[in-house]
Amino acid sequence: MVQSASLLSRKCDLIYFIFFAVHLPIIFLVDAVPLLPSILQTNLSHQLRSFYIETYHDKFFSEAPPAWFSTFIAMELLYHAPLSLWALGALLKDNPLVPMHLLVFGVQSFVTSSACLAEVWGWDDRSTAQKRDLTFLYAPYVLLGAFMVLDMLFRLRGTLLGKTKRE
Repeated sequence: MVQSASLLSRKCDLIYFIFFAVHLPIIFLVDAVPLLPSILQTNLSHQLRSFYIETYHDKFFSEAPPAWFSTFIAMELLYHAPLSLWALGALLKDNPLVPMHLLVFGVQSFVTSSACLAEVWGWDDRSTAQKRDLTFLYAPYVLLGAFMVLDMLFRLRGTLLGKTKRE
């Protein structure tokens, strides 16, 4: 049995691990709070969400969001949360399915976060400074998503071409 390299020596995987460890609580403590049953909504989640709204003036959270944004939040709850939980263990163990799953996640994260940024910069009732602040929050998801897609494509390409060459 081949032992995988330590997560600490796999720098990209370590970054992904840290991302998923941070992303998972954000889903349940800020983003998806209105979709959760009241028993799962905590005082902390309401305080964090209120702080976020007061600090960043994000219309997606402070006003009735567009239907597409509500769908994105539902995807976070139904897809990101389970995948994030799985990815934490899979990245630790260097699971061979990581590239396939993180490719899908990266594409989804890039597309949905890009759509949010496009909408933010179209808001007429927010200052440039407020839009810039929101960009600093959404852009890392765009950038990490794009990087993750490229990284996973190269990993999958290497795996697939490596198998073809051996056959």
